[in-house]
Amino acid sequence: MIFKSITNNIRLCLMALMVLVNLVIYFIFPKIISNKVFMNLLSSFLSLLNNDVIIHGNKKELSNNKVIIMSNHYHGISDCSLIYNMYYKHNKNNLYTVVKSNIVGDKTDGSYLLNMLTFAKDYIIKSLKFIPYIRGDREDGSNVKNIITEYLNNDSNVLIFPEGTTTRSGAPINFKTGIFRLAVEKQFSILPITIIYDKDVGKKDDNTLDNTNIFDNTVNIYIHDMIDSNTSDFYKTNDFIGLKNKTYDVICSPFNVKVKKEEKKEENNLLNDTSK
Repeated sequence: MIFKSITNNIRLCLMALMVLVNLVIYFIFPKIISNKVFMNLLSSFLSLLNNDVIIHGNKKELSNNKVIIMSNHYHGISDCSLIYNMYYKHNKNNLYTVVKSNIVGDKTDGSYLLNMLTFAKDYIIKSLKFIPYIRGDREDGSNVKNIITEYLNNDSNVLIFPEGTTTRSGAPINFKTGIFRLAVEKQFSILPITIIYDKDVGKKDDNTLDNTNIFDNTVNIYIHDMIDSNTSDFYKTNDFIGLKNKTYDVICSPFNVKVKKEEKKEENNLLNDTSK
């Protein structure tokens, strides 16, 4: 157990080092070189995570542009890495991710690793193609929507975790409404994605997250059908609440299957115990 903890901490330190290397390359070299280095570092990043990744669904959906990609959210480091790696195998256009403003830490953060990175916070966010937002700040929210609109209108794509937080089990509780209002208003299609880890990412006794299970896990990624702004009735009727509910149901659907499988397994175990 101690050895595993030490190994995971070493891997986390190496990941932090990769972020800093990417930052230096981002400033020194032209975009074409820095993008290639970013992809190589991303591959190394995923190697350190050492997850067995199984992808379900139509990967060609990732080749579309001017799309809002939405996913459930376990953990900032691993979720973004998994989706980035999958995305860039099928699309050369930039993928930007909306993240909380303190994703690389602030002065109140308890993590020594994140505190080490705060000195270059703004530059790290830019080098990783992140769009930071301040929770609860209406003016900042409006600015973020303008940035998202600009990127999408320039044929880039944007990754959003619409719940606005992480959960240990990964199963979403509720989605924020604002991004769906923007999607309907600007006619941006939505590509729902579901990430499910075999081992929940976090502690058992509460809903706080640790880094134990982001390593050496099995991850199933489900690429769902596009909710197309050209054909969906939600866009035609300006029904952003209906669009939100539809997206939520689609992203949750693999979790419903998982629960049924677990219930069936438990039922079989009980039957086996009874028959003994």
